[in-house]
Amino acid sequence: MYRTNTVALQERKETIKRAVGASKQTHPFHEYQNARTDLPVIRLEIGLPVYRMENYRTRTAQLKFIHDHGKDAEFFRTGLENEAAQQAQHDLLVTFAKQGRAASVSPIIEELKTEEQRDPLLLSASGVVVNGNRRLAAIRELFTEDPQSYRHFSHVDCAILPENVTAEEMREIEVRLQMRPETKLPYEWVNESLAIQELMQSGRKTDNIADLMKKKRKDVERAARALTEAELYLKEWLREPGEYQLVEDGQQFFNDLAKALENKEGEALEVSRRIAWSLFSSNSRNKLSRRVYDYGFSFDRRTDEVVSQVVDRLGIELTAQESEEATEDQLDIDLGDDEGETTLEPLIEAFDDAGQRDTVSDALVAVCDSIIERDKQGEIGRRALAAVQAANAKLQEVDLSKADPDTYASIAPQLESVIERATKLRESLQAYQKS
Repeated sequence: MYRTNTVALQERKETIKRAVGASKQTHPFHEYQNARTDLPVIRLEIGLPVYRMENYRTRTAQLKFIHDHGKDAEFFRTGLENEAAQQAQHDLLVTFAKQGRAASVSPIIEELKTEEQRDPLLLSASGVVVNGNRRLAAIRELFTEDPQSYRHFSHVDCAILPENVTAEEMREIEVRLQMRPETKLPYEWVNESLAIQELMQSGRKTDNIADLMKKKRKDVERAARALTEAELYLKEWLREPGEYQLVEDGQQFFNDLAKALENKEGEALEVSRRIAWSLFSSNSRNKLSRRVYDYGFSFDRRTDEVVSQVVDRLGIELTAQESEEATEDQLDIDLGDDEGETTLEPLIEAFDDAGQRDTVSDALVAVCDSIIERDKQGEIGRRALAAVQAANAKLQEVDLSKADPDTYASIAPQLESVIERATKLRESLQAYQKS
């Protein structure tokens, strides 16, 4: 296993500056300041470059490492020159270097076992790897494993950015190079959404971010909203803010949730969130008879139906309010003879009470399963009508005047069979109607 030995900042700068001054090779680069820049290419020992800690691909892995190892929240962010942080980043990057995508994309480390370095790493003038962190980690690991077989990896080719490149520009370069749809190994949805969030917070317009990532504006906006919903779930429901590994498998779910909440506000929005949070939590998911995505109707188009049945099962009274003012965002819950509006606060409080969560969750899952089963039976009950309508529509399309005379002999028995079957169905229908 490779062990980092971080070269001091000033030494890195001086080594790179001398090599750049002597360089006779350039690499055309088009992702800096929207113009072609011919960057000098130099060859450096593999121990000299340092990993860029703001690397979005490793963001959630960094947070998990901090949590698991009890590190300070700023361990990575301030650890550019810290050997322990560089080592931790290397180990995370090696994990990513060993990942592929099904059979279509082989891991970088496997490709490097049979190929030499194709493209130069992209470095800042101080030796920070702006693009190529996974490749460098894989190269270092292979050389350490077998210095003889991989002796060509003792040094790496590096294209050097201008000295005045800013942190914001480095972030933009990463997004341009790594987060476009054609990228071989896609970023996890949380990491990509975090990048979008940070770009927005830095003042970037949504259209500009969409252009950087080669995505549609609506996809960028949806990703940002989905991350916001995931962060609220972690903070408000699990009390585990920043533990993004707990929502890594929830891209579709939180996208659906963000979309469902677009036109909701007030208590209606809050109760929909809690229904979603309850379903996505591990305790509830273990009780689900289907994929969690199949329960999206409960916090979307049929929330009022779900709420009505849940409060009925739990015996929760949605207290009638005295106020005569109407609130558009409240759900339409029938309180029998009570007049006035309802409040969903008692149900919200039940969701938020840790002591009641299992009970509320059981009721919610039972209600949702009941609705799904009822819908399924309703669908089965409508199949006969749908089949008859389809058969009738097909028969209406028949134009015998255009039929090939050679098919007449075959059409006749088919029509007899249709008449016979239709007659039997009509007789059965009459019998059912009488009973």
